[in-house]
Amino acid sequence: MSNPILQNQLEQGRLEEAGSFPKVVLLDSVSYCNLRCSMCVHNEMTRKKGIMSWALFIKIIDEIAEVDKDARVWMVFFGEPLILKNTKPTIFEMITYSKDKGLTDVVLNSNANLMDEDSARRLIKSGLDSIYFGIDAFTPETYAKLRVGGNHGKVIYNIRKLIELKKELKIKTPEIYVQFVEMDINTHEKEDFIHFWEKQGVTVKIRPKVSWGGLIDAPNLTLSNDDRWPCYWAMQTMSITDTGKVVKCAVDLDARYVAGDVNVQSLKEIWNNKLKKFRQLHISKEFDKLPDDCRECGDWQSARADYYSLNK
Repeated sequence: MSNPILQNQLEQGRLEEAGSFPKVVLLDSVSYCNLRCSMCVHNEMTRKKGIMSWALFIKIIDEIAEVDKDARVWMVFFGEPLILKNTKPTIFEMITYSKDKGLTDVVLNSNANLMDEDSARRLIKSGLDSIYFGIDAFTPETYAKLRVGGNHGKVIYNIRKLIELKKELKIKTPEIYVQFVEMDINTHEKEDFIHFWEKQGVTVKIRPKVSWGGLIDAPNLTLSNDDRWPCYWAMQTMSITDTGKVVKCAVDLDARYVAGDVNVQSLKEIWNNKLKKFRQLHISKEFDKLPDDCRECGDWQSARADYYSLNK
């Protein structure tokens, strides 16, 4: 067990097959985004962007609640959830519905640019369990290069306001994480980023850059495919687009490899049919039989992170 990346993933149980139902469900409740981040491929998306219908959302959440209330549910994966703060339904109503159904691990990721005091209060009161804010920089100059279209000062203010409101309302959730995707352009700011946000009382997540199936350069993914092990994204996660298509991998931006459709199938049926065959290829290490993009992808080594917190 000489490889520290492999050791890290094994210790977290991230390479174990999830069994008869996914441990993590990634929803595209909305596939629009308000930023153009350099480490993300959202701008390259050619499939039609949209918002998941309430009927489809309910169908998905109801099944998760029936089969495994402890499955982690990311309410948005490829988009910005606060685009839905004034829609019908709102992102807050989606979260509350999920919590009312008994789900124990409802999660959001956001860039925090659209969060104001009202939406911060509604996130807290919705019952949301955790929220991850993508920031990736300590200085405004680096932030502007990475998070194109965002406002560094506004993001810091918004997150600190959320922290303040949690204390004011005396509500412990959502647990707040700030994320730093480590790259050549920002690695010199990592320690300052960690120290600053630890002092704010939140958890810092440092993770490697993802290549999104080889669509962007990720020089941090240094291991050869000769050393390959089963991929976390395949073994434990199910990714559902805003139209209900289930793709074989979360990094399949344009939904080219569809394993099923939750409009007409159950999640469990899809997970135990085409996705099971996909997982079995990983388990048996028959990587040469995977779809072309997956076969050449290096993101199997990226599903890991380091966490820092003064509170833990």
